[in-house]
Amino acid sequence: MKIFISIASYQDLLLPITINSAFTNAKFKENLRFGIIDQCKVKLDFSKAKLKDQISYVHIDPKDARGPCWARANAQTLMQDEEYFLQVDSHTVFEKDWDEYLIQYIQMIKKYAKNPVISAYPRGFEIVDFEKKVFRKLQEDDHSTHVMTVDSEKAFKDDYFSMQKGLPSQSKEIYKGFLISAGFLFSESKMIEDVPYDPYLYFEGEETTMSLRLFTNGYDVFHIPKIPVFHCYVDYSNLAKRPMHWNEDEDKDRSVKWTDLQAKSKKRIERIIKNDLTNIYGLGSIRTLSEYKDFTGIDIKNKKIIDGEKAFTFKKLFALDWKQPAKKNFIW
Repeated sequence: MKIFISIASYQDLLLPITINSAFTNAKFKENLRFGIIDQCKVKLDFSKAKLKDQISYVHIDPKDARGPCWARANAQTLMQDEEYFLQVDSHTVFEKDWDEYLIQYIQMIKKYAKNPVISAYPRGFEIVDFEKKVFRKLQEDDHSTHVMTVDSEKAFKDDYFSMQKGLPSQSKEIYKGFLISAGFLFSESKMIEDVPYDPYLYFEGEETTMSLRLFTNGYDVFHIPKIPVFHCYVDYSNLAKRPMHWNEDEDKDRSVKWTDLQAKSKKRIERIIKNDLTNIYGLGSIRTLSEYKDFTGIDIKNKKIIDGEKAFTFKKLFALDWKQPAKKNFIW
């Protein structure tokens, strides 16, 4: 079973470490193929690497970069005949046999759900010594399922956009969720055909709109125990610190500024939510935003949280049987 690993990187010194970690810790290394969009000043050379024939690598000058969603959309175009799709950030490390672990879970979930997507915010790691490649995993002993919720203090903080957060469940059960993490997204490759990444979005609203598009296209998000990847959330050491696309120094030589990209993106998000975008990047026709509201307690159209025990705490969703198909009306 082949896995396509999508990595969009911007000026990230941890990119080679992410690639190496994914490859060396996979049980079936020969089944991996990487699609990498590397937006950096120095092009990487894979000519002598063991996995050179398993990498599709595109180098882009940082001044020509147009944001995270644009880069992720470009990475997806490198996909070929792989059965599975994994999207991670370029500052990720993997646990041993991560590939077998994820495939086993999605195959188990497939017995009950037609179109499953596994996602969550991974546990974190910190850099101890970049030169010696020494890292410290955080919450390494926490094998519980981490679910995703809206941050109650930052709901609709910027029009339709709300901040999200991960919550340890203290349980090793599978849970059906309603939000995705762009830094860890695993599915069958069919998802990319049905719900491809929107290259016209910038950054804010990326996870929100993808969650809505997946739901309305008949996909279900699942949270599983012990996600087998770790993400570097903290600020790096000075040596490994990476600039952001929207930093002033990064933006000064661009013909299209990030603020322009952001403004256009916000208008596009509004069109998506109002169902005014009728192409493949718009909402699906299998479920409605009204059904999403019933399931999640989030009235995205009117920018309201109508049930915090779903949207903020996941409390009511913990009680659901993930094996049961979604109903038209959700009543508790």
